[in-house]
Amino acid sequence: MSVTGALDAAGIPYVVHTHPPIRVEADLHLTGLDFQASVKTLAFELPDGRLALVAVPGPAKVQYGAIARALGVSRSALRPADEHRVVALGMEPGGVSPICPDTSVVVVLDVAIVGMGTVYCGGGTSTTTIEIDADAIARVAASTVIAPVTKE
Repeated sequence: MSVTGALDAAGIPYVVHTHPPIRVEADLHLTGLDFQASVKTLAFELPDGRLALVAVPGPAKVQYGAIARALGVSRSALRPADEHRVVALGMEPGGVSPICPDTSVVVVLDVAIVGMGTVYCGGGTSTTTIEIDADAIARVAASTVIAPVTKE
């Protein structure tokens, strides 16, 4: 199911912004959106084969050990997801979204995202960004973990 399809099914309001392709953080200026209100999403493959989508505030520094603890795996077992696994979710690199209702995916939200208000996150493609209330992200996922996974 697409990101917008998941939001529609959940009855959550959102706005889609289109822009030139985003592949790396240095491209974010191409969106014209507020980087301070952005949410970046990292995809990991877990030892049991599940995927984890980890959402953190855009400017934040990720703590991989904290992500591993939140997921109940060792740091050494935490592996970036293969591009093909991301594509199988209906997403592409540069557009990975924390908005994912797939029951085999766990979504980890950094505690700083809760209560952020309006945020901008991946829309599933490298040319779309979703504007949404941060607290609504957790309502779409089948499995959500809220934990501190960034440096303060």
